[in-house]
Amino acid sequence: MNAPATLNVNETFVSIQGEGDLIGAPALFIRLDGCPLRCSWCDTPYALAGDAGRPTDVLALAAVARNHKRIVITGGEPLAQDIKPLVTALRDAHVTVETSGTIFADLPDVALFSISPKVGSSGYTPKPIVLRKFCASAAGRMQLKFVIADERDLAQARALLLAIRADLPPRTPIILQPESGEANKNNSYLSFLRWLTEAVLADEAWSDFNVRVLPQLHYLLWHGEAGR
Repeated sequence: MNAPATLNVNETFVSIQGEGDLIGAPALFIRLDGCPLRCSWCDTPYALAGDAGRPTDVLALAAVARNHKRIVITGGEPLAQDIKPLVTALRDAHVTVETSGTIFADLPDVALFSISPKVGSSGYTPKPIVLRKFCASAAGRMQLKFVIADERDLAQARALLLAIRADLPPRTPIILQPESGEANKNNSYLSFLRWLTEAVLADEAWSDFNVRVLPQLHYLLWHGEAGR
């Protein structure tokens, strides 16, 4: 008999989706432990090393999720683990997978891939080859979410979109959001959000995309508190 599938889980909690197309929607979050990246502004450093989680049976996770309509599998980097058994077990719910876009997985039961390509200030560059694979397999089930700390980040996000435009499914949501640490210097989050909004409105290149400028709602409410 095969052993039950397990995942290294950092935490589970109920909150609202703070980012992207489903901002404000209540959900159960399953945060997996471990990430191959070390972004300079990572807002969940406690889930990076991969040594803070606990092996958890997929069926036990599915039981926790039973009464929730929306499930968010996040990290860390959830695609660094084999999440297919969990996604299959949760197929009756709306499942969002939040990923950096550096690892590809073809998971038809995922309702939404929330892909956050890392640009300039993160210390990394995006992987267009991986993003094109998501474009081909998850049309209508993906959004691209960019964390913006400065003008360089905004320019690199735009350049990436122009580079993959031929492969990007029509009407794919493009989310631009402030990097919370930079945006909140001197309590200026609203000013930063205004700058980002006005910069997008002033640049006609953004009109070619289904772009939305949004805050990180969970950050505004709980300022990076774990389990929120």
